[in-house]
Order: sequence, then structure tokens, then C-alpha cells
Amino acid sequence: MKLRHILGVLPLAALAACSGMMAENATKKAQAQCATEGKQFVTTNVEKHDNPIYSSAEVVGHCVGPGDPGYVAPAAKS
Repeated sequence: MKLRHILGVLPLAALAACSGMMAENATKKAQAQCATEGKQFVTTNVEKHDNPIYSSAEVVGHCVGPGDPGYVAPAAKS
């Protein structure tokens, strides 16, 4: 089983920044990257930090494929 860790840190120095949106965007990017390999992204940790000047988000996880722990087979279409 080959697991690859993906770390996304997206700092932004802007008052309108929202760490929740940043974490969501990082997760979507990681999911897209794993999908190009035919795998799924499994999140293992999310940390979000907000203050008046600086917001940041860190998303940690790995890509999994069939046979790997954490893999969820797509639902069959009827």
C-alpha cells in the first residue's frame, strides 16, 4: 500500500480571509490531485486559525486507492 501525504497550508494576510474557506479549498485541491491518480483523499487533520490580521488553514491527509484502509468504494449507479 502506497500512501502519499498531502499538506496544504494557505496563509493569507487579509481581513476578509476565512480559515474555513481556506481549509475547504485546500481539501478540494487535495481531492482533485488524488483523483488524477484514481484515488480518494482522506483527511487526517484540519487546523484553522483566525485573528484580525492573519488567517490560516492546514489540511493533512493522504491518497488511498482500492484495498487501502479508509477507501470507500463509489456507490453503484442504478
